[in-house]
Amino acid sequence: MRRLRAERGLSQERLAFESGLNRTYLSAVERSEQNISLDNIARIAGGLGVEASTLLVREIHGSDNVQELTAE
Repeated sequence: MRRLRAERGLSQERLAFESGLNRTYLSAVERSEQNISLDNIARIAGGLGVEASTLLVREIHGSDNVQELTAE
């Protein structure tokens, strides 16, 4: 999530606004200090302009090459 946010030039505050979430919550999620619900994953994905599965695949596989992972 942090990498996608940075790639899009979004601050935590802007992503929080776009996602309808609190900035401190997003910050805690980025630092892996806060558990996140599927609903909030979907909200963040919407704020980033990606599918929720993109966030999940990157987290599970720890890779930026999502297309390569999904093609396997």
